[in-house]
Amino acid sequence: MNKVLALLFCALPALATAAQPDVEALTLNPQNKLYCNPQTDWCVGIKVDGSFEENGPFASSRTLRANYRLWDLPEIPDFSRFTVWPHLIRLSEERALVGVIGPNEPDYKEEIQIPGGSFSRRDLYLFVVDLGDKSSSLVQLLPYSTRASIRGCMNEADARRREANCMDEYRYDATVKALAGAQPYPDLQVTTQATRAPAGASRYADPARQPAPTAAPRQPQSDKQCSYTVTYKWQADGAVYRPATPLPDCAEFLEAQPRKG
Repeated sequence: MNKVLALLFCALPALATAAQPDVEALTLNPQNKLYCNPQTDWCVGIKVDGSFEENGPFASSRTLRANYRLWDLPEIPDFSRFTVWPHLIRLSEERALVGVIGPNEPDYKEEIQIPGGSFSRRDLYLFVVDLGDKSSSLVQLLPYSTRASIRGCMNEADARRREANCMDEYRYDATVKALAGAQPYPDLQVTTQATRAPAGASRYADPARQPAPTAAPRQPQSDKQCSYTVTYKWQADGAVYRPATPLPDCAEFLEAQPRKG
């Protein structure tokens, strides 16, 4: 029995360091327009009706009686284009990882017109917030969702050849969840899904020279290279998250005007 107890006690520290992180859903409170956890002791909002210095995302805690504007980037975008990431990853009573989703830096344009179509991209800005000492810092910036619509018909002949299916569509979406880890900060698992329609469409090729899609290939096709799962780990030297393995080249989905490497 003593040996069994000793083994159990030896295992306790390892189990503690690998504990599942406390992830809490944030839902919109229609009364105060804040996204709050079920206990309503932590809320995240985005102020858009104040002064230039006041506007932006903030976190607040009813129990800590604290409120802090968490945006620490030098550029100040139009925050009316931002939304709250509906999750909170609790690190302690006073500290948490919170995020907002909005147009990507540095221009923060919601949609970009490009030759033959349009492109939009929204990123997840993930901050670590300490409401105890009133501090925050950006620890990760991730592509969260992109949309590209590219005209595939240059003339009436193209339209006839493609049976009026004249737009090529590209989509990219990411989800983020916290994993158990031995670090002071949990690992983050990012899963992406990229599709193109019609199947075989390419932003590196001339659409007019592509074969006319039949009924089946008109459906969205998953892109194997850019649909993946990767783990981001906390790097204390830079106080940021970095991918544990190299990321694939997904410029075709992530850039307004990609160039093939």
